[in-house]
Amino acid sequence: MSQVWSERNKVVNALLPVADAFAGTKNSDVVNLANYKKCTFLIFTGATSTGTSVVTVNAGTSNSSATTAIAFKYRTQIAGTGGASGTTGSDIPSALTDATSTGFTTTASKEGATYIIEVDAATVAAAGTNYDHCKLTLTESDDHAVTGMVAAILSEPRYPQAVLQTAID
Repeated sequence: MSQVWSERNKVVNALLPVADAFAGTKNSDVVNLANYKKCTFLIFTGATSTGTSVVTVNAGTSNSSATTAIAFKYRTQIAGTGGASGTTGSDIPSALTDATSTGFTTTASKEGATYIIEVDAATVAAAGTNYDHCKLTLTESDDHAVTGMVAAILSEPRYPQAVLQTAID
């Protein structure tokens, strides 16, 4: 029996889309990986000024303890200005890049940028005893607006079923 995409992947709206979404320090919802092997955070930016954010991933044992910064992999899709201008190359992904626990800085002034953050449950588990929760943290590095949103896609369920188990506590 073949499963459809939504039976293999769980989508979580991790940080709602709002103007100046990444002002100060913002944390996504904490995602519980106990029933999944992978979590992919997708950051989408809308209209931006010269604002940038430092992106990190934190792990822990629960919602309140996901504070240990971990290494992760990421790629970007920001070759053009994107958005309504439709600049050629804006949907071309970069090479998969290793980020340390200090994260990476987003690119300024890129409307329609996409950042793809890959988190492996094994990396989360290796960060500490009984660690199975993770979250994305965006820390604005200057005082300029960045409009955007974050979605989390959990994949490789440990116990596949037609209706996937919850991933947010």
